[in-house]
Amino acid sequence: MNIKRNKILLPLLAVIFQIIFSTLTVSAQESKGREAQKVFFRFEEGLNSSAVDKFSSYFGDKNYLSLANGTAGYYSANQSYYVMKDFLSVYQSSSFKLSNIVTETSTPFASGILKYNNKGIRGTATVFISLQLVDNQWRISQITIN
Repeated sequence: MNIKRNKILLPLLAVIFQIIFSTLTVSAQESKGREAQKVFFRFEEGLNSSAVDKFSSYFGDKNYLSLANGTAGYYSANQSYYVMKDFLSVYQSSSFKLSNIVTETSTPFASGILKYNNKGIRGTATVFISLQLVDNQWRISQITIN
């Protein structure tokens, strides 16, 4: 009798554990997606108001920046702050909106259109940002504005 019960219980327990594990995995992925979304929101908010302070805390140790003024390269978090601050002081944002956001990947990314004024001349630029998971936190790894 115990052998029959074990033959039924073991597969049943395996299925239950699999359901619990997959639920926890989905919850963790959704949580990471929400955290990435938060970084993108702060970036959008900061770029929209030309306020680097709103997203600079998300810079990683090594960030790749490629900007419309010809600046391109890898920068530390501190350097990235000043490079972006200088860029946005010249290319003053009149509006910015992320239109494409992908968070369900190991390297979330987003893109949008920046409308700016440069010495009274209006222009637009395509913006691309990507994130990287560092010490279980999302960090900006790349910003391209061209």
